[in-house]
Amino acid sequence: MKKIKQLNLMQTKEKLNQRKTISHLIDINTEAEKCKKVGKELEEITKRKNNENQEITTYSFQADRQLVQKLMEQREILSNRQEFLKQEQVAITKVISNSKAKADILEKKKLKEKVKVLNKNDLKLEDQYRQIIKR
Repeated sequence: MKKIKQLNLMQTKEKLNQRKTISHLIDINTEAEKCKKVGKELEEITKRKNNENQEITTYSFQADRQLVQKLMEQREILSNRQEFLKQEQVAITKVISNSKAKADILEKKKLKEKVKVLNKNDLKLEDQYRQIIKR
């Protein structure tokens, strides 16, 4: 019974780790969606600035160019962040699948141990029954 309790505790620990990892994956997915949304907004702003066809002063033109350049830099940063988040998603998915496999193994071990204990109890009962019959 002691081993079964240990296996139960290990299984519970693994389930908690799995939930924590899944929660982290959800957070990463949410962050990736936000990055996509911000990237699209930056692209729209950049297109609007590039499509303006009004007469502007030199200072205004330089300011607009600097703004567009900063926007493009921010888009590049977001692109890098999205790539990193994709890699994190893949890594976390692997961790989750490993965790599920470990939980399955623990469940199998627990079942084997229960069968062992039940068989042992059956043998004890048979021995007791034989002793009673001999009397």
